[in-house]
Amino acid sequence: MDTRIGIVEDQLKIGERLKTRLSFYEGIQIVMHATNAEESLKMLKALDRFQRPHIILMDIEMPGKSGIEATREIKAAYPEINILIQTVFKDDEKIFQSIHAGASGYLLKDDPIQKYVDSIHELMDGGAALSPSIAARLMAFVQQMEATKTQKKEEVKADFSLSNREMDILVGIVDDLTTEELAGKLFISPHTVRVHIKNIYKKLHIHSRSSAVRFAITKGLIP
Repeated sequence: MDTRIGIVEDQLKIGERLKTRLSFYEGIQIVMHATNAEESLKMLKALDRFQRPHIILMDIEMPGKSGIEATREIKAAYPEINILIQTVFKDDEKIFQSIHAGASGYLLKDDPIQKYVDSIHELMDGGAALSPSIAARLMAFVQQMEATKTQKKEEVKADFSLSNREMDILVGIVDDLTTEELAGKLFISPHTVRVHIKNIYKKLHIHSRSSAVRFAITKGLIP
């Protein structure tokens, strides 16, 4: 099966040149070429799932919506699509923002075409096209997010006198687990789960699962 590629590049000549160069490689099929973020979203909407690209080569700097904004919107609507950011300079901060938005890696526009092809194959094999410096920053960011989330949980537990079990159940409610699923996960009975939920509602002064989710968002337990 061919790997379907989409190109989002505001400079038409650069996009056409990239399309031509990639077309020489067997197993690569260009299915989309947009000149801005808005156009790319319209094109994707018009394609069915068997026509949409597996990978989009996304220009990071474009008039209107940036490649970072486009990446965030595309990944929200089509999470199965991988996005490779294209940039002229190795701007670590913008590349990092792109990865945070959902991109799977990046390429410099002056990289040899073989680097593009290798990165495409790597993504299709389940890898990621990241430099060591970007990978290290991404790992540090994830670790910081986890540390912050853990700290927020401890603050909520202390402020509202929640037990460890009640906090586990609150997190499960936020994750949309049913009473039966929570019981199975925590090795307790559904009745015990319901008792804990009643106590959680009382301590947090809420009355429903949706209120629990809003509470968790407000307290920074979930993004």
